[in-house]
Amino acid sequence: MGRVPGLFEEAALDVDNTIAMMCGPEGMMKASAEALIERGHAPGSIYLSLERNMQCGLGRCGHCQLGAKFVCKDGPVFSYPEIESLLRVKGI
Repeated sequence: MGRVPGLFEEAALDVDNTIAMMCGPEGMMKASAEALIERGHAPGSIYLSLERNMQCGLGRCGHCQLGAKFVCKDGPVFSYPEIESLLRVKGI
């Protein structure tokens, strides 16, 4: 079967009328988003649901911080353009 981005080659998607919503490992979501963009999807129509260890739920403890974003108060769902640059940083 292969990797998730490879499945997009088999799917007949109307890029003008498709919204992608993803959850799962960040590496898979990043690769899938890039594959969709290569197929002509608008980056703003791609949404990723991120997971972090959330303790306070208010963005004060920093456990869920992703760069300048806090998954607990700014997310957990982000559009791809909002977090694209953060997904390129190792260790975040």
